[in-house]
Amino acid sequence: MNDTVQLLQDVVRNARTGKDAVEQLMNKAEGDSMRRELEKEKASYQQTQQEGERALVDAGGRAEPTGPLARAGMWMGLEMETLADRSDAHIAEIVIQGATMGVIEMTKALNTYDSADAHARGLASQFVVQQNETIDRQKGFLEN
Repeated sequence: MNDTVQLLQDVVRNARTGKDAVEQLMNKAEGDSMRRELEKEKASYQQTQQEGERALVDAGGRAEPTGPLARAGMWMGLEMETLADRSDAHIAEIVIQGATMGVIEMTKALNTYDSADAHARGLASQFVVQQNETIDRQKGFLEN
């Protein structure tokens, strides 16, 4: 498989994971402002996922579905993380940790698939920018 397809698959997978996690957290968030922020983030992830899927088809690839074990693992992890604490500050910590993982994974992918075409690299780079913006916005919800 070529670097363009591989990079786009990483973009789609990371955007889908972020969207799924944010959807689950939206049901846990206590504050209206946090829910509104999570709705914005969900829309951003959906847009990135859709753009990545279109580019993937154009590059001759297809999005790989998320496995049931991965989905179940994420669901269980978020359920456990929010069992005792659903405060906006705690939700923000979870989102920041997830977005940081997204930045790391996408940066690794950009470095690994360095011969991917400019469009794929642009989508991946934009995803990193979006994740960093998410982190910055979520910092406003943190408390001591």
